Amino acid sequence: MKYYYLVASLPSLVLGEPPPLNMERLRFSCSTVLEPEDMAELERIAAGRDEECSGAFMQAWRDAEYQLRNAVAAVRAHRRNVEAQPHLREHRGFRVWIEKAVTDAFAKPNPAEREMALDRLRWQILDELSRQDPFGVGPVLAFALKLRMAERWARLDAAAGRRMLDGFVQQQAAGAVEPLIAQAEADTAAVPGA
Repeated sequence: MKYYYLVASLPSLVLGEPPPLNMERLRFSCSTVLEPEDMAELERIAAGRDEECSGAFMQAWRDAEYQLRNAVAAVRAHRRNVEAQPHLREHRGFRVWIEKAVTDAFAKPNPAEREMALDRLRWQILDELSRQDPFGVGPVLAFALKLRMAERWARLDAAAGRRMLDGFVQQQAAGAVEPLIAQAEADTAAVPGA
């Protein structure tokens, strides 16, 4: 099915800037336009259940995401002088530029810049995949994935990060870091590549 009007009406997103709408608003806007199976894919993305998506676009996205994550695992394994193979996932296709972009991201001087570079790479992959059927469901699903990233970056706050770090230091001094680590893992569970 072609979604000319819907795709044309989606606002621009800029990674690192607050998005002009939220996921709930996107879901509402799409609910009367998307075919039921396409809406179900969007609902799974909104819920962070990408692995359950079965459409062609999402399979292509997962393959690219697996390649990106494998490249990240390989770089981290190399830095720690351990074997990466047990942590790699199979995927179809191979894009050399993803490997290079991951290597470039890990050359960034700090973790925040590295994460931004990896999310910019994800953004670029979604743009590439969207061009294969510019008015199909792919661009709508790509928008939802981008929106999720944009919302995550918009939630990041230096003061909140400082409070979390201070809490971690205090809990580490008290010997109780597990609850804070569990909370940090929960906070990033829905983040691609986390």
